[in-house]
Amino acid sequence: MRVLRLTPFFHHDCVTEWPAEFDAVGGMQVQILRLSRELADRGVEQQVMTVGFPGLPRTRTDRPGLVIRVTRAPLPRLRSELTGLVGLNQAWLAAVLTAGFPLRRRWRPDLIHVHADGQLWALLAGPLMSRITGAPYCLTLHCSRLAVYEPMSRFDRLQHGLVHAAERYALRHARRVSTLTSRTADTVARELPMDRARIDVLPDSVGAVRRVPALAAEESVRELGVPDGVPLVGWVGRVAHEKGWRDFVAMAGRWDEVSGAPGAVFLVVGDGPQCGRMREAVEAAGLADRFVFTGFLPHDAVPPVMTALDVLVMPSAHEELGGSALEAMVCGTPVAGYAVGGLRDTVGSVTPALLVERGDVEALTRAAGEAVTGAAVHREAVAGALPVLLASYGDDTADRALEHYRRALGGAADRADGADRADRAGNADRAGSTDRAGSAGKAHGGAGWRG
Repeated sequence: MRVLRLTPFFHHDCVTEWPAEFDAVGGMQVQILRLSRELADRGVEQQVMTVGFPGLPRTRTDRPGLVIRVTRAPLPRLRSELTGLVGLNQAWLAAVLTAGFPLRRRWRPDLIHVHADGQLWALLAGPLMSRITGAPYCLTLHCSRLAVYEPMSRFDRLQHGLVHAAERYALRHARRVSTLTSRTADTVARELPMDRARIDVLPDSVGAVRRVPALAAEESVRELGVPDGVPLVGWVGRVAHEKGWRDFVAMAGRWDEVSGAPGAVFLVVGDGPQCGRMREAVEAAGLADRFVFTGFLPHDAVPPVMTALDVLVMPSAHEELGGSALEAMVCGTPVAGYAVGGLRDTVGSVTPALLVERGDVEALTRAAGEAVTGAAVHREAVAGALPVLLASYGDDTADRALEHYRRALGGAADRADGADRADRAGNADRAGSTDRAGSAGKAHGGAGWRG
């Protein structure tokens, strides 16, 4: 099976530095990399067209069957607080469409898989690339305008109706749709309306993330500059508007007065288009001595940090699922946050008392403080939920994706595999007959399903 993966969001873990203006790493990027590798290991041949930054090779083979192509038209380096660079995703789409014409001749995909985050450009990629290549597309909603997404700026609110319409169009014309949660799948089916049977729920996977030994976790945060003997309150992810960093800083400012917990250190792991603003807000609030900023960390450095935290705080405006919350909980750490999107299902099924109404900073501060002062109760709840979390967000993600692809192709894969085997067998018979007859003719390879 050949799959063309279209996404401006992809984790290049071959580097140790990541320019934030080229869209800092978040859960979506890591999940798409993980899924691509797991499918390659199961024999799915893939090309990924994604955004990259200077210094990355334009094309690289990550592993057999998985080729990563940095696909981006030239653009000036004008900073954007939403996308990193002004026009970054537009430049990606332009390059993808340009690359589609030669790709149709050299490596025609059987299926296109588009990963959409609630922005316009990825939603356009599926219908347009499908028309260029002649291959059907499936669409994953990592964040849906219909169900979860909240506009992030005045301009975003102005274009909300346009992107809303683009999502509807892309959904209707997709061969098949997947979402991260049943909640979003039900909403999409109701709002379009669409046959719910056309939507598969493919939640993110925690992969190999697990709790690490306590001493190793403590050592990891000491190396980051975190002092001993104080509660550690964490933020892990992209520093961007929708992740609610302003409320995290406001919570830190009210900690001593409201939380009921001892004075804490606030650890910010990650980078993003608004990291500079967050640092300025921390300085202006007089909290610089209480904050530690790590910047970008490789993903394999995150589990020790998650384990060392007393609580992970997620004051997001919207979260389709909340991968950081899942990773924190499988590391044994409770999560406090706003009751939005998928957090209502993930955190809400484990420590519901630590979820509060969006925008209520005082309630968030009390919830995070409760996670510290009532650590035994909340950590026991998290530990008890571990088997369910691993069963729901564990190692079967690639198997679910393969079934999703087979449904999108309508069984064509199985039929073509059989035709290919029959064709090869027929060619072998003809070749043997020719040899026995003394002919110098050649046996021709089959032209069936591409494996």
